[in-house]
Amino acid sequence: MLPLLTPQTLNVEKQNDNFYNRYLLPQLTETLAPLHQLNDLERAYFTRMMTFVIKEQLVSKVGVQEGVGNSNADLWNMPLAEKKETGNIYTGLTIIEKERSSSFNGYDTITLSVPQQGEDFLPNFRRGDMIYLYSYKKNEAPDVRKSILFKGSLQEIHGDSITVHLNDGQQNPDLISGDYFAIEHAGSDIGGTSAIRSLYTFITSNEERRQLLLGQRTPRVDKSLTLSRSYHPDYDEIILKAKQAQDYFLLIGPPGTGKTSQALQFLVREQLAEKSKVQSSKFKIQSSILLLAYTNRAVDEICNMLTENELDYIRIGNEFSCDPKYSDHLLKEVLDENATLNSIKSTLADAQIVVATTSTMNSNATLFNIKHFDLAIIDEASQILEPNIIGLLTSQHRGGRAIGKFVLIGDHKQLPAVVQQSDTEVLVEDETLKAIHLNSCANSLFERLILTERAAGRTEFVGTLHKQGRMHPDIADFANRKFYAREQLECVPLAHQLEQTLAYNETSEDETDDVLKAHRMIFIPSKPCRQLNISEKVNTEEARIITDLLRRLYRQLGKNFDPQKSVGVIVPYRNQIAMIRKEIEKLGIPELEEICIDTVERYQGSQRDIILYSFTIQSRYQLDFLTANTFYEDGQPIDRKLNVAITRARKQLILTGNEQTLRQNQLFAELIDYIKEKGGYYTIER
Repeated sequence: MLPLLTPQTLNVEKQNDNFYNRYLLPQLTETLAPLHQLNDLERAYFTRMMTFVIKEQLVSKVGVQEGVGNSNADLWNMPLAEKKETGNIYTGLTIIEKERSSSFNGYDTITLSVPQQGEDFLPNFRRGDMIYLYSYKKNEAPDVRKSILFKGSLQEIHGDSITVHLNDGQQNPDLISGDYFAIEHAGSDIGGTSAIRSLYTFITSNEERRQLLLGQRTPRVDKSLTLSRSYHPDYDEIILKAKQAQDYFLLIGPPGTGKTSQALQFLVREQLAEKSKVQSSKFKIQSSILLLAYTNRAVDEICNMLTENELDYIRIGNEFSCDPKYSDHLLKEVLDENATLNSIKSTLADAQIVVATTSTMNSNATLFNIKHFDLAIIDEASQILEPNIIGLLTSQHRGGRAIGKFVLIGDHKQLPAVVQQSDTEVLVEDETLKAIHLNSCANSLFERLILTERAAGRTEFVGTLHKQGRMHPDIADFANRKFYAREQLECVPLAHQLEQTLAYNETSEDETDDVLKAHRMIFIPSKPCRQLNISEKVNTEEARIITDLLRRLYRQLGKNFDPQKSVGVIVPYRNQIAMIRKEIEKLGIPELEEICIDTVERYQGSQRDIILYSFTIQSRYQLDFLTANTFYEDGQPIDRKLNVAITRARKQLILTGNEQTLRQNQLFAELIDYIKEKGGYYTIER
């Protein structure tokens, strides 16, 4: 265990002047004092987690090893030719327009013209990415070391233009000038900084809450409580258990079980109903609920649920990370134009429901000085690293707890948090930490608390949803057999889950159309197509297969085609997204250009009627990337990435991949054989 810090160990320069003794020393002493009051378990937890967080921050800056993964150092270490090959730089950009989004922030919206980047260029960028924009001279190569960097985010991306929103606009637009401009990826320290602050919040928090989260105090339950009303037969039992749990409740929501649209909604309604009881003839007690999720996309889903159910809320965040449909609920939109500090405080204090991402809330933790929350519900909890959430759950409000009870919703069989350190580096060796089921720093608090409850034989604080209303039974069957043998998901069933045939009524062009009409699950083997000067993260053969399938599906669906609901494409690499979009543009069908093509990680929480999955990989070593998030349960491999990919589809799932490579993995081989047994294996003759 690391030795505890003291002002003396930090004073490496041996300062002893008036400034140090009067100003620095008192601050250091006050900050470090809580470290010396921790018991052995708390100290072991703090030092192990802090080591993990700081190392994760360092790895994000310099990388694990040169040429592997991404890091901030790629900005100056990666050769220009490699940046172009991997799609990590736009070059030759020229400014079309500079705009001011507000007089306060100056010129902060820059639209640039994108010239032809080369036939082989496949951009590794998407809307919302953090980027650096910088200029360079006509006869020179772009070089971040010789330029002023403007940090911002990609607001819009088109084939011939890009719009960038700068974090800090310029009052003088002439400062943003040059012959040409380049765009590269940018990083942020906010995650690491928030995690460090979060761990410090934990060790300075209420002792009772610390004991609870470290498994030293049994969570409380009140079995006398009842529901204010019945919500739905499939959910009432779990909503009641969550209400009776007095400290925390863990809700496991497998794919399609309505954890956001139903369970979260009912939890919110029950909390509002409970606190709406009249305390006296003069006033009512209003409930305060905090709803959080890991990604902005998941927060959009929560906002959609609240909006559809006419539940008013305030969203903390910025307009560029919020779906425009919900931007009128952003705090700045709710406030008057000339809002004062007092009116902001009053608006937040009166809000019954506040919504945000966990990172946004960590950055705005001062909200806890204004407001106490009776209940916090955190969706996607299995994707959040423990240090990034522990501070929120232990924050204080006027000397007491800022959050009364919390509910964590997730599914540890879907994608976990992203960690850059290796599996061995994140392992926990300390036996006192293993005793509280902290076996790896890469695991979520959600997963650790589930292990704690199961080990203790307690069932009052964990609930699992079993009825899924997303996948047709023919699609759900494989995931049920391989990933949810314990849970045994049942169909609700909804109307589309009872349909015997697919609604494709146009005359078939050929055998491929006949196969599309006949099978819910299809596997199309792709031929090897390695090409010089093209990244192995691209598969041109599969891009053409996917594009042709999209054309056929668009024709079959006709007027019923909806870009946001009908079809989605999942791939493992961003470069493959660009390749597929390039092929789609050749079709000249605008509606297909609007469909969502994204990585598995970004598709978690989403669904489409038809999902097309391009495995993309052609080499054995790439299998390690595809299967990196696999763990074992009852001797059965649970491949979390594959699980997410094949459970996004409601009506049809179509996969294409290099069979020879995929069969080197047992689970992939079983999937191909399963589809073959059902008659959905089909080879396209070219």
